[in-house]
Amino acid sequence: MNRKLLAVKAEIAEKLSETARRKNLTLFSLVSEALEQLLKVEDRGESLKKIVDQHLVLSAAKKAGFILTPEPLLFSLLEKTYSLEGEAMAKLWKDAGEWLGYYFKTVDPAKPPKEIIEDLVRGILWNISDLTVTRGNDDLTVKCILFRCPKPYAVLLAEFIAGIAGSLNYTLAEREIMRGIILLKFKRETDGGGRLT
Repeated sequence: MNRKLLAVKAEIAEKLSETARRKNLTLFSLVSEALEQLLKVEDRGESLKKIVDQHLVLSAAKKAGFILTPEPLLFSLLEKTYSLEGEAMAKLWKDAGEWLGYYFKTVDPAKPPKEIIEDLVRGILWNISDLTVTRGNDDLTVKCILFRCPKPYAVLLAEFIAGIAGSLNYTLAEREIMRGIILLKFKRETDGGGRLT
């Protein structure tokens, strides 16, 4: 077996050695496995960062009780029950978004709110055709385009996103929802003295 020497930062080498010891592996086997996985990802045209971020989102969603549901089944159920239970359903969707937002804020406190919203919405809601999150000085704007989407789903999805934004200290200022289009504008919350939180 041919081997080559690779150089890495000292602190990374120390962490890798510690991980190999903890897993009862040789450093060679740990690094080789990691690099093999990286090459698989690259061969598929993906980025390792994107895959790791998606894994973190899906793991958190699973812990929070999210399940995969076929889109036609979900839409059918929502259209049948929204007129009867719309307000209660909206609260549940907002609470779910809020929980995930708080969770990710604690997992990666340095990650900007814009990126948290993008990662959560793209990672969990696969049927979004287009997502744009723009950040101003003290505001965020979220635009979602969803094809084949009934209005009750768009309303509930808007609540989910509002929950995420609320956990990141943003308050809903404006919202426009049409079948398949969501436009939400949020303002950064301030403390009692007018300072941004």
